[in-house]
Amino acid sequence: MPSDMSRHQRGFTLVEMLVAFLVMTLGLLAVIRLQPELRQHAELARQRSEATRLAQQDLERLRGFVQIGIAGSAAAYDAIVGAAYTIEPDELGSPRYAVERLVDDTAVPNARAVDVSVRWLDRAGEPQQVMLATLIAASDPALAAARLLPR
Repeated sequence: MPSDMSRHQRGFTLVEMLVAFLVMTLGLLAVIRLQPELRQHAELARQRSEATRLAQQDLERLRGFVQIGIAGSAAAYDAIVGAAYTIEPDELGSPRYAVERLVDDTAVPNARAVDVSVRWLDRAGEPQQVMLATLIAASDPALAAARLLPR
């Protein structure tokens, strides 16, 4: 025979259901409030990735020189100079990127120090920047894959 206590302990009370509903609602509101911030961070990460790709592309184009000491050729070591240009927005809504290249040929002997910075404004209007730096040696490109072995 069941006791009086077990007869009164069946199911959930209305108060328990309301508390559970309140906890679940607060959790959902927190997730909904967090979603726009997550979207903004994802967009900024995509923009930063694109800016890094643009800076790397500029540096790789400079590293691909094929001639030493021949002025006037776009693929010559002497053509590694400072520059500034912009990348216009595309149809996907990317920002306008401003690329600036600074070249210092006095920092390291027989090499040029190159700094490439990419600046843009994010969707909130905040300025953002990515900067890459490298050294490009003034060595004959024909010897780029050669290995010097002791005799």
